Amino acid sequence: MKLIFGLSCDGPSFPDFPGLNEGVFNATVVGPQGLVEMLEVQLGLTAPRVAHAVRVSSYGAKLRAALTTAPELFFAQSLTLDPWATAASLLEWRDQLVAGGWSGPMVGAARIDAFATVEGAGDILPPGITDRARSLCEAVKARASLPLTSIELVEPRDLLPPLWQALIEALETSGVKISRVSASENAVSDLSHVQAFLEDGSPATLAGDGSFVIVEADTALTAAEAAAEWLAHCSEAELHGTVIVNADGDTALLDGALRARGLPALGLSASSPWRGALQVLPLAFAASWAPFNAKAMLDLLMLPRPPIPRSAARKLAYALSREPGTGGAAWIAAWAAIESDLSDRMPEEPQKKRDAKLAAWRQWTSGALYQRHEGMPAEAAKSIASRVAQWALETNAGTADPLFLTLVGAATALTQAIDVLNIDILSPLLLGRMIDQVLADGAQNPNHVATSGGLRAVRHPGAIWDQAKYVLWWDFKGPGERVTPLPWSREEIAILKATGCNIESPAATAARIGWSNANAVHRAGERLILFSPALSAGEETTSHPLAHQLNPLTAPAGDMVRWSAEQLLQGPSHELAGRKLFREAIAPACPPMPRAHWSLPASVIAKLDDRIESATSLEHLAGCQMRWLLLDVLRLSRGRVAEIPGTNQLLGNLAHELANRVFPAGSAPDSDTVFSQANSLFDELLSAIATPLQQPEYAGELAAARVKVPAALAQLAQLIKAMDAKVIGTEIERERKFVDGPHVKGRIDMLVEHPAHGTGVIDLKWSRSVKHRRNELAEGRSIQLATYGAMATPNSAAHTPGAFYMLDQRQMIGLNGTFLAEEVVQSGHSLPDTWTNLVSTWQIWRDLARSGTAVAAGVHEAEAHIPSDLPIEPGTEPCRYCELTALCRVGVEAN
Repeated sequence: MKLIFGLSCDGPSFPDFPGLNEGVFNATVVGPQGLVEMLEVQLGLTAPRVAHAVRVSSYGAKLRAALTTAPELFFAQSLTLDPWATAASLLEWRDQLVAGGWSGPMVGAARIDAFATVEGAGDILPPGITDRARSLCEAVKARASLPLTSIELVEPRDLLPPLWQALIEALETSGVKISRVSASENAVSDLSHVQAFLEDGSPATLAGDGSFVIVEADTALTAAEAAAEWLAHCSEAELHGTVIVNADGDTALLDGALRARGLPALGLSASSPWRGALQVLPLAFAASWAPFNAKAMLDLLMLPRPPIPRSAARKLAYALSREPGTGGAAWIAAWAAIESDLSDRMPEEPQKKRDAKLAAWRQWTSGALYQRHEGMPAEAAKSIASRVAQWALETNAGTADPLFLTLVGAATALTQAIDVLNIDILSPLLLGRMIDQVLADGAQNPNHVATSGGLRAVRHPGAIWDQAKYVLWWDFKGPGERVTPLPWSREEIAILKATGCNIESPAATAARIGWSNANAVHRAGERLILFSPALSAGEETTSHPLAHQLNPLTAPAGDMVRWSAEQLLQGPSHELAGRKLFREAIAPACPPMPRAHWSLPASVIAKLDDRIESATSLEHLAGCQMRWLLLDVLRLSRGRVAEIPGTNQLLGNLAHELANRVFPAGSAPDSDTVFSQANSLFDELLSAIATPLQQPEYAGELAAARVKVPAALAQLAQLIKAMDAKVIGTEIERERKFVDGPHVKGRIDMLVEHPAHGTGVIDLKWSRSVKHRRNELAEGRSIQLATYGAMATPNSAAHTPGAFYMLDQRQMIGLNGTFLAEEVVQSGHSLPDTWTNLVSTWQIWRDLARSGTAVAAGVHEAEAHIPSDLPIEPGTEPCRYCELTALCRVGVEAN
């Protein structure tokens, strides 16, 4: 067997295999991982492998075991504060020692001797790549011959790290022929001058012959357009000799430009731990800590593939967006609907099977919660991880979905790591570190794949091991590959070297990185194009180290070797790197401009019949007819995922529910009784419908609410008692169909009755300011109060007076003449007047819609289309809080 070995060839390499033109048998291209695995198979040294997280966990156990006999070791305090990060860092140092040739003995240096103590403590550490490579060095020496005949090295032998030099030397001693991959010489050109300069510093003057070009672009998008345009002008044969270098490992942007021109996609995708299905694992743990994290649960339910059926997940997500908690009416109603749906879908299934399915779903959403300060039992953590792994396996169902397989591996690794760590109670910090570790490698985008064609892409400039006709270095920007500082002092390095352990110096690492960068240049046969964007992913870029290295050649050449990608936007033809690029101008089209007047189709007009309005829909109508039509008549979805309400809404919901509990029908309760009851019910309802307020970031708001809400309700009781009124009820459903008016349905916060003045409506509000409500009353635009007053007594033509009770400010505000008002607002419009005007406004807008016309009140030409006889005109800023401005195009500026 013949091998091509390169340090960067474990991933995509170019060419894909030796003998690209004539075929190949018994030969392949490998990197360090591939070489080790192949030799282990040949030598019969294969064994089960463990995830890196399990190795970290195992090393953490060894560190703790070492401290039981030697508590003074240098890492003792760090291990106590952050056991996982300490174990991960020390394992990396330990592997570095093994790579250098250290086998575990004491050497006379305190820190290294501490590693020797750890090496002999606890259970055996599962081997990593460095342990396996060192074992192979010894095993190869003991073998007389190997099936392996030759290895061609991509990197110069003296630039290999000591570990791989030692393995190559052992193989050579066993009769394996070792050689370098040969490099071809190019004809005299700018490219050959650049190659010679990198090889030996030979000075030269670049002529701008197109063989070496730096394409500079303002943005990565323009750079992608330039690269794709150049490739589109290549023949099929030329594409087969072209390789793209993408150090970031993600070609999504470039692939979009390639596909637009009918070229094959490269399909490289960066691994990320944030891919949809992978988030099930951290979210499952985040939702298991007390206090209940409604945001984490909502994120879990809103994943593209949630751990429970989508229909059930949507119902629960909607419940959380209304009442964030697992004990409120919305949550209970959601589960009732889920059970009903399941019975309808599985009528033939035994009840026992349906109950088991529901219990499994509840485990995801209503499982046990663990206090952060106490930690989570290891068995509970293993149970959650196992549940995630089982769900991923069942969901995958043999389809080999890479995301689910990665999730299975991560969850299984977490279970194993918890077992090996052997700690009964896991802190949130430790569990978080472990989850991050098992997901560290992430997964590639399964939907981003390469398509058939001649183009090839590599993730590292050192992965090009043979000559390519054209090399395009996509996203040629800094900082490039970095050199990791050594954790060892000079004295420690000298002691290690004396014992035969050679730690690679930063200078040697930097030399190898420099060689890798230059390798991409040397492997270019005819053309090398470097695409350098000034902005990438919204961030300003820096120059690549290779650009600095080439500056003595490129700076004098100036524009002869530099080409601006923005030229593509300015003319029909351009010349880039020996190619004539022809472009066709596209006639610009103006985006749709704001329209004040819209024609309605018959299908919309038909929806106006038998409508039931609410106080909110009537507010929409009075503000803008278009908003009412879209949101309330057509019930257009806002297109947003479910979200947790803001602090003010949570506090308002909590106060409303508390009021519903502490104000029974009848005589107003004593204020002290109300305060006491509200206090005792506060935490119960907080956990049921407003759990986000229990999170640490809302500690200030929660502390204030614990005082303000009960005090506000106590003050309300005192006001009701002082006005000699009785409570008829709270959260009262009312529905009324008015003659020549709308059919209205709604829920009134509180109805009270005065012996002399009759019934009154109290609308509870929680907001930071009273100003808005005062203005509504003064201007005759208090539509909610007017609507509730009109429908409060369905069998009476009299309009019920009303007032706002501002919970945060503990103020009852109403119009002059209202028995409810503690603070009187002067106005020329009574609530009955507002209702009369509202009915007339509703009739005018409804009739206009029936005639097939809609008006967007926020567009500046709308005045010409708004009926002149409107009793309630649209507000001065109808679009300020509207979510439909993108549809009405109000935000689009005229050209």
